[in-house]
Amino acid sequence: MPDRMRLYVTPASPWVRRVRICIDELGIGDRFDYVQTKWPHAWGTRTVEMPADFVAATPVVRIPALVAGDVTLTDSHSIIDYLDGKFGNHRLLAADGPERWHALEINALACAILEAQIMRRAELLRTGADRSDDFIAKMRDRGLRCFAALEKKVPSFGDAFDLAQITTAVACGYDEWRYGPGWREAAPTLATWYDTVAQRPSMKATEPAETPQR
Repeated sequence: MPDRMRLYVTPASPWVRRVRICIDELGIGDRFDYVQTKWPHAWGTRTVEMPADFVAATPVVRIPALVAGDVTLTDSHSIIDYLDGKFGNHRLLAADGPERWHALEINALACAILEAQIMRRAELLRTGADRSDDFIAKMRDRGLRCFAALEKKVPSFGDAFDLAQITTAVACGYDEWRYGPGWREAAPTLATWYDTVAQRPSMKATEPAETPQR
């Protein structure tokens, strides 16, 4: 088991935030060195030159990326699975059985929102004739549909702030920060739930901020 791990981060990424919340909820923050990455606004559509250590950790050149001894992981899903298994005894996501499948059902909807949010952001960073308003609207509508679907899942949320709830809270927080409160109309019960979990120390400590520019 590695003594210290290196995690490449940026404060705007919801994928980074879900990993950092999991780290805080597992109480293992002191095991990490966080490496702040910087990105130009062209990141969504162009190849970005990045430092060699970052490219070595993640040839796909995206964040988060984890270097843990001989293990290098290049997406938030595998990073969380690794950390939860190593340090959490699968506390955030059950290793098997109905509880796992129910959590993955919710988690998949929340991850679909994150994907739509990031693709929408990338398109919004284009300018002039390169920008597709139709695509932006498509990603917005996809997110709202998934928020409406999550609205129906709120009664099944348990007391534990597990991976499904963490990813859902990150999706709510990113939409609110980047695009405003419009998502709340699609999911008012979810919004009430979010307002409560948003006060957790792990959520407050990882509130999104703009990515440092190169």
